[in-house]
Amino acid sequence: MSDKTSAISGIFDVMRSLWDMPVDCNEGELFIYGEILFDRIQAGQEADALYAYLNDIQVNVLGMPRSDAFKEIVDRSVALVRNAG
Repeated sequence: MSDKTSAISGIFDVMRSLWDMPVDCNEGELFIYGEILFDRIQAGQEADALYAYLNDIQVNVLGMPRSDAFKEIVDRSVALVRNAG
């Protein structure tokens, strides 16, 4: 469990460093997105599915402009999860 929590915290940190978060997004909400991303990576989802998930969060849920930030978040998150496992 500690490895999982550590990996999710790492994903959370990556998200915060690459996204200019909207004022109405709280850290708990962002942590949940990181946990969902972690679970999807653990389940073996393909990169394209992970990109689609996080792009949807970035643009449609959080209302941020389109950018490739979600791709870097996914790529770095996959590396974090692999290192935690």
